[in-house]
Amino acid sequence: MGLFQSVQLYALDCEMVQNYQNRSMVARVSVVNENLQVVMDCLVRPTSPIVDYRTWVSGIQPGYEDGPNVKDLSSVKNQLLSLLSGNILVGHDLLHDFTALGLQHDDVRDLATYTPFIQKYGHKPSLKALARDELGVSIHLGEHDSVEDAKIAMEIYKKYRF
Repeated sequence: MGLFQSVQLYALDCEMVQNYQNRSMVARVSVVNENLQVVMDCLVRPTSPIVDYRTWVSGIQPGYEDGPNVKDLSSVKNQLLSLLSGNILVGHDLLHDFTALGLQHDDVRDLATYTPFIQKYGHKPSLKALARDELGVSIHLGEHDSVEDAKIAMEIYKKYRF
């Protein structure tokens, strides 16, 4: 690897569960690269007791936290920080993901706050609406899939490159 590395594009999406304080906790983290290849997809151990798995939207099943491949939030966060360092992060409404992850990243392209989309819809558009209107595809017909959502966010971003 040379002294100068090219900046990479990654898209992030998370699935959440809810704790007893009505706060979202990360249960699944998915990251894809510009070529839509999955570079990270892991389940995250909750940091407090879960009161709602939100399975109907998250796809996260009760008991997932006892599985053999579940990672601690701190190790997931460290992996993300390493992956994203010096690179551009794409996503939809990333503030929620960042808050739940306890993460910050400076070089972000957030579809939910992209001014032309807000002007077009009159508010922050949903990823479902953007997928339909910008790519002609239907998503979120049932449970959400964070890999699919990350791929959709990346495809929409690549169309506009803002």
